[in-house]
Amino acid sequence: MKSKLITILSVLAGIIFLSLLPANGLCGVTLHKQTYRVIPGKGRTQLLQTWVEYYQGNKVAVYQNNAIFITDISTNTLINILPVRRIYAVNDIDEFVKKIEKIAEQIKAQQSQGQAEENTPSQKVTVKKTGKVKNFFGYQAEQVFLYSNGKKVRELWLTDKLPLQKEINVNKALEKRFEIEDIFVALSGSRDIEATPEYKNLFKGGKVSMMTISYISGTEQIERIFKVEIKEIPEHIFKVPEGFKKVPIEQFMQH
Repeated sequence: MKSKLITILSVLAGIIFLSLLPANGLCGVTLHKQTYRVIPGKGRTQLLQTWVEYYQGNKVAVYQNNAIFITDISTNTLINILPVRRIYAVNDIDEFVKKIEKIAEQIKAQQSQGQAEENTPSQKVTVKKTGKVKNFFGYQAEQVFLYSNGKKVRELWLTDKLPLQKEINVNKALEKRFEIEDIFVALSGSRDIEATPEYKNLFKGGKVSMMTISYISGTEQIERIFKVEIKEIPEHIFKVPEGFKKVPIEQFMQH
């Protein structure tokens, strides 16, 4: 239950990151993404999730399998949509962040009731740039390995060539993204590599990982961009479907 909750909150952190994109006149950028697991010894993979991210003008929309998240920068508004429930919530972005912080604090308090305080092990993170480069759909990316206490835990292929970067206020976006993610990581009760300065510094300058491989308990979990489209995006992508009911964000999160 705890693991599932942390995953949900981490997704919300990603939404906050997306909410900080200003407009610079691109005709539209669409990124198709997926995560999958490599099954050890069987030579096959298990698809975990696919989703699409749309960037155009002052708006960003993230379409997951069971939820939609839309950010309107011009009004500083975040819209959360659950198609299966036909409900949605609308919030000022800053107020949304405050509410998520409050909910996270309540969850942490509930988790700690009746439990002794645990000491989390120290973590020394090192970064190794191999010098290898690879083209992903014409965008050149550099291979980087991350080690935790000498053990390889992640491989990234980083690029700053995506046209998406022309629309991102990099410093502000990263500051807010990591600020929120640190709150969620604290709920997990363990140290996560994404909370370390070494990991955060990799994304300075607007770098994006075209493919990330995480080594978890002898398995590989991969997140990758598998398609990039540069074209105008229909306006309905950034709107709430007709007939949906507006609810408070607290009620939305219960679902």
